[in-house]
Amino acid sequence: MAISGRFFSVIIVAIILNCLLAGTVFAGFWDSDNTGKSGLDFSNGYDINTVSTMSGRAISLPYRGEKDNVFIEIKSGNQNLNISVGPGAYWKQKGIAIALNDELTVKGSKAQGKDGKAYILAQKIVNRTTGSQMDVRNGKGEPGWSGQNNFRPEHSSGGMRSLGGSMMRSGGGMMRR
Repeated sequence: MAISGRFFSVIIVAIILNCLLAGTVFAGFWDSDNTGKSGLDFSNGYDINTVSTMSGRAISLPYRGEKDNVFIEIKSGNQNLNISVGPGAYWKQKGIAIALNDELTVKGSKAQGKDGKAYILAQKIVNRTTGSQMDVRNGKGEPGWSGQNNFRPEHSSGGMRSLGGSMMRSGGGMMRR
């Protein structure tokens, strides 16, 4: 009887621990502080395998959202897309003017948030209404706000861009002094 009593105690302890652990997991999942959060990493979550170009009409002005990132919502066909254009300080320094109903084209990494919304982590945004454009990330998806010296946005002109005294041809890696 001592063995079965000990076995019974181990089973009871295992059940209690399982309930406590499950309760912790569910409490974290259903925590009201996470309500409305996308679950996406807007700085490092760029996936070059999901890059696409989308066009649509601005249905919101740029606004600060999750973790100080700036978003612009566009209507593309029958889908609303939330465009992440970087942290607030970066947008304030490099951002372009966007008004409601402006026609925008965005190239970037498309993702589905756990909040059910569709997001694009922008690489490049073009306001076709005004002609202004902004490079948010380079072709590898590295953000312009990361402080990396190797940030080189794509340029449709194919020209050369000066970087710290030397010239580098886009994509060629050739240096001239």
